[in-house]
Amino acid sequence: MTVRRRLRIPGLVLLLSTLTLAYTSGEAIGATPANRVGATQNVAPTSSPGSTARAATDAQACVNANTHGPARTNVKPSSARGCWYPTGYQDVSPTIQATRAGVLFVARATGGVLRSFDGGRHWSAVPVPDLANGDSHTGGVHGFVHIDPRTDRVYYLTSLAVASCGGKSGSVISWSDNLGATWTGKTVGCDTYDWGKLVTGPAPKGNRYPSAIYFMGVGIRLVGGQRFVYRSLDGGATWQRMDRIASATTEAGAGVAAADGTIYFDYPEFTGFDPTRLQNTTYPYVPENKCRQMIAVSQDYGVSWRQEPVPGSLACGLLTGQQRVAVDRAGTVYTVWADDTDAQVYLSYSRDHARTWSTPVNIMAPDTTFSLDQVNIVAGAPGHVLVAGLQTAAAQRPASPPGYPGIYSGPAHAVLTESRNATAATPTFTTADLDAHGDLTLADGAVGNEMNAYLAMTTSDVGWAVFSRHTNGTMNPGAIAAARILTH
Repeated sequence: MTVRRRLRIPGLVLLLSTLTLAYTSGEAIGATPANRVGATQNVAPTSSPGSTARAATDAQACVNANTHGPARTNVKPSSARGCWYPTGYQDVSPTIQATRAGVLFVARATGGVLRSFDGGRHWSAVPVPDLANGDSHTGGVHGFVHIDPRTDRVYYLTSLAVASCGGKSGSVISWSDNLGATWTGKTVGCDTYDWGKLVTGPAPKGNRYPSAIYFMGVGIRLVGGQRFVYRSLDGGATWQRMDRIASATTEAGAGVAAADGTIYFDYPEFTGFDPTRLQNTTYPYVPENKCRQMIAVSQDYGVSWRQEPVPGSLACGLLTGQQRVAVDRAGTVYTVWADDTDAQVYLSYSRDHARTWSTPVNIMAPDTTFSLDQVNIVAGAPGHVLVAGLQTAAAQRPASPPGYPGIYSGPAHAVLTESRNATAATPTFTTADLDAHGDLTLADGAVGNEMNAYLAMTTSDVGWAVFSRHTNGTMNPGAIAAARILTH
């Protein structure tokens, strides 16, 4: 369960005139035609003294990577390197996405996004304006960015504190078809509270707009409870709440949609937050699945859902929603988790829409001993996955801070693990300890909640992660840095 402190972004940085020129070229690359729906507000770049975009520093630069097999076998030096790309900004719970042309966006907790036109070397802050009805992105939490791979439309949402919902619930969703130059917005889900997330997938056959957009938020109560699903078939202009809930859980993962339209998201099977589900015939509780890593699946555009357990998993410690399920371009589904039994990171995959799963494989980095609960995955070409998380070399398993079960304290290193043959009989992995030089992402005794490490995969198969580094508490802002593995 997540403890939150409202953050208000001071003085969002204005844009460089040189980056303004990139708007023009960027709009021509895979941008959605100008057939936007709803009211549009303009964000006009203006000049200010000095540099308005923050350059990434080379303080940590790149570190050498290793190749290895499952469970740290056959460890060898690699020609690949893991690289940091500091943004120059501080915040909590960031997420990252990339357009088809490779423009990077990172969501801030409130207020807007960060953007890089040059592969993470320089970043600028892009404010997202209030809606016409006065609802704002400045009062909520858990800013989240998603880019529709079919249209390049950039979505940004924040949860809670929506004025038109009474100030204690709902999400504000805004979107841009021109890399953040202008934004359109909508208020969604006044009956939802924490951890709203957005997924886009192919629309049903014959739909005028190419994508179906799904907003999923926590209902009934602030933390935990049921996951409600809202769907839009017109790009976000109108939303329909689906009749069926998707799950009853803690904070479920971000979710992903496959090329065939199937939607997936992960969650731990945990009944404590919603005991009423024991009598809910639409979502039966199966005692054998207690603490399993679960995957919720919809193959009818969010109308109905089924819940599939991942055999061999124990994941009740995963109390914060992240990104533990991914699907590659061939439709293979992957999931990762830090297991309750041994605090190791495991990877499993399914080729039949999550009905059956491969034997879990330990993918921990060489020279590490335990994983914190935060681990995330993204997939690209068939067999290509990138996994990011926080791992430690401590001799003893990290303890949870008092009152925060499943949230482990440092010290912890930020780790990237990549495989190009994840479904092979003996897969190989390239792993980079991004903190190998000793500047740890999570210091000894610091709490790792809200550091996330969400991921993105470009169309050219480059995987990206984003971390909030050097935090000291459950909602303290950290230094936002993107990261990737460079291969030769």
